[in-house]
Amino acid sequence: RKRRLSDRVREGEREGGGRMPPKKRSKSEENAMAEAMVAYLNEAWTPFHAVEATIKELSAHGFERLSEGEPWAGKLKPMGKYYFTRNGSAIVAFAVGGAFKPGNGVRIIGAHTDSPCPKLKPVSKDSKAGYLMVNCQNYGGGLWYTWFDRDLTVAGRVVLK
Repeated sequence: RKRRLSDRVREGEREGGGRMPPKKRSKSEENAMAEAMVAYLNEAWTPFHAVEATIKELSAHGFERLSEGEPWAGKLKPMGKYYFTRNGSAIVAFAVGGAFKPGNGVRIIGAHTDSPCPKLKPVSKDSKAGYLMVNCQNYGGGLWYTWFDRDLTVAGRVVLK
């Protein structure tokens, strides 16, 4: 029985058969990776910040920006690395393999840039008992009880008419 590629990848199987052993890393390599991830998360407060932080990382590793609205014919080259963004809140990055020929299939791995958070309501200004407030709504399935001891800030993008 032929298994789907997604099943083989999930189970850690190499394309030609066999299992991929986990890469052995030293404790200092693991710590460096964890510190880099924490630094990224500290930069990526919102999807907009996450996209900007990701663009910096991709650019540092030789990725070329493409425009989603322009034809890519003649731009994609074997071994090329590319990305494009949409609305400043989504990013798609991909690498073209060395054996690339137009019409070949592709493999895609996806993730998302948003996370559970309180978001401002469209009409958010309110006041009670002499305090100016902003009304929020929950976005995503957050573990809200963990937020009681956190300083909250407002981050994101402002749109003016």
